[in-house]
Amino acid sequence: MVNRLSIIIVPWNTSQITCQAINSIYKHLKDLSFEIIVVDNNSSDNTVNQITILQQKYSNLLLIKNKKNLGFSKANNIGVKKAGGQYLFFLNSDTLLIDNSIKQAIDYLDQNTHQLGIIAPQLLNADKSPQASVFPPQTLTNAIRQYCFNHTNQFSKYTPTGSGPVNAVSGAALIISQQDFKKIAGWNEKYFFYFEDLDLCRNIHQIHKQVYYFKQAKVIHLHGKSSRNPTNQQWKKLIPGSLTYHGPIKHYLLTGILWLCQKIKKSP
Repeated sequence: MVNRLSIIIVPWNTSQITCQAINSIYKHLKDLSFEIIVVDNNSSDNTVNQITILQQKYSNLLLIKNKKNLGFSKANNIGVKKAGGQYLFFLNSDTLLIDNSIKQAIDYLDQNTHQLGIIAPQLLNADKSPQASVFPPQTLTNAIRQYCFNHTNQFSKYTPTGSGPVNAVSGAALIISQQDFKKIAGWNEKYFFYFEDLDLCRNIHQIHKQVYYFKQAKVIHLHGKSSRNPTNQQWKKLIPGSLTYHGPIKHYLLTGILWLCQKIKKSP
């Protein structure tokens, strides 16, 4: 039987939470035909060993072992080459399913596939409070509105009040059809980590389809656990992706706006 869903997870040195994510999928998606493809990015911990043990328990769990850390985009594309599902569910290793509501999202995408390109669940924090996961258009005007004039939900991630079309969603959990994924040539491998989700959503808009936030489906996202980067150094990791996504001129203009707005706010 052809799987309806191929779930692709890319871990890197996250053995415990990756196994928790996988177990949560098997616990809650019993009424859905799926496969899980884990693409390990050359972890140095015991991730590979733990996934190998889980393979003895779950027959539809595939492990691909990269010989080096190829980054998020390229590893996901490698997983897709082995995927047989009608839909692709890209899921971070630091996520947990809490119910079978992902099936509702897939059903909704199935019913509206002519207009929807990506559907994404609501992300929750560990305490099940809503987590910001939707990006507004990343324009210079929106940056000024938010960072200089304190208008909310203009540039940084936010949580919509309801379901509907949005500009872009976090790559922590999103679903796309195999057909549309091929149309946009997959994840852009120019991105190692960060901004690849914004790029993917931008490409979906370019084929005249919507990115849809589906609040009825919920996934816990233990934000930051999969990247293992110190919080005070996080901004440095964003620079390469920002340069690629925005281009050098816009990137430096945005950097200047953020700096200027901070100086204005600090001045008496």
